[in-house]
Amino acid sequence: MTIKTQAMLEHLVLQGAVEVSGFDLDTGETLYTITDKLKEVSPDMYEDLEQTFKHNMYKMIDAGPKIMQWRIKIE
Repeated sequence: MTIKTQAMLEHLVLQGAVEVSGFDLDTGETLYTITDKLKEVSPDMYEDLEQTFKHNMYKMIDAGPKIMQWRIKIE
C-alpha cells in the first residue's frame, strides 16, 4: 500500500466514513466497511463503490443460482 493510500484510508477512518471490519486470514489484508458518512466525505469514492456493487450484483443475477453453492435438503 502506498503512503498516499494509507493516508487516505486513515483520513476516511478518522472521519467515520470507513470502519475496520477485520482481516483476511489468507492474505493479512485489512477489510473495511463503509458508512453512510462516506457519501459526504468522498462522494466520488462512494459513487465508484456503488457502481462496482451494482455491476457485480447484475453479474450474479444474470448468472442465476448456478453460481452459488447450495445445501439442498430433501425431506
